[in-house]
Amino acid sequence: MSRSKGSLVVVVVALAAAAAAAAAPPKGTPDPSAIALTAAAFPGAVDGGTKATGASGPNAASFQAKTVFPTPYGRSKYVLLVSTAIVAKDAAGAALEYAGISHELSSKAGQAAFVKGFLAGAKLKPTDVRVAVLKAHGLGTGDASVETGFVFTGKASKRKSDLSVSAVLLDRVVALNVAGGVGARVVPADAAALARIVVASARPKLAPVVVAQPTVTGTPQQGQTLTASNGTWGNTIAGFAYQWQRCDATGTCADVPGATAATYAVQPDDVGSTLRIEVTGSNRFGSAPADSAATAAVS
Repeated sequence: MSRSKGSLVVVVVALAAAAAAAAAPPKGTPDPSAIALTAAAFPGAVDGGTKATGASGPNAASFQAKTVFPTPYGRSKYVLLVSTAIVAKDAAGAALEYAGISHELSSKAGQAAFVKGFLAGAKLKPTDVRVAVLKAHGLGTGDASVETGFVFTGKASKRKSDLSVSAVLLDRVVALNVAGGVGARVVPADAAALARIVVASARPKLAPVVVAQPTVTGTPQQGQTLTASNGTWGNTIAGFAYQWQRCDATGTCADVPGATAATYAVQPDDVGSTLRIEVTGSNRFGSAPADSAATAAVS
């Protein structure tokens, strides 16, 4: 089974996720190009091309990158990686996307489809090769992860090629990595290493992002009650914290002691000052503050 790196590139790319037409994602959507694995993550690797892809179904945006390894990567000896980062509209949508991929990688029918696609891309007949399938298994990172591997051995040439298809889920991000190599076996540690890079890249992108600032409603008058809105945020928000602030004529603001609810009863000490709310959104990836505009001067 003789095959050059160039033809293997064609095969692996054909097996990667199909891309939709590019479209602008909603505000607050993490940039998938900063999550997908690119050549920049691997010293000496060559950029094989990138493609931004658009929203489709539960997905807000995605990005695909091809990386060529002049020196085979890892013990699996990968020579090409196609990495696709999908950012769903929410964590539930990402979980559905991942579930579909995981099912394909874990089922006999799905694995057979990968084998068929690989052989078709390589212009090989099933009778030309023996196929060994590595049972689907987790990679121990992210919220969930899975890999299935294949080793193809030419019956006549005895040459071997290996293929790894893996996916990792982290909140609203799903990454699909398809790696093809010239190794005699698929080593799970290689896919696990790739998945950990994806997770490390995705984590800071999933922290709260302010899309629209909080607002304050109500009359800024002694004895009246002001109410804060949370504003609009990107990414999953686990909870909000509030801090009312009193501002002087120069715009310098200081926290009002104890004023940490979403509502605030205007006090005599506020007269002549303006008020604003600082809302802090938090999730498991971090937190971010957002300030409202100041009210008119309190009367």
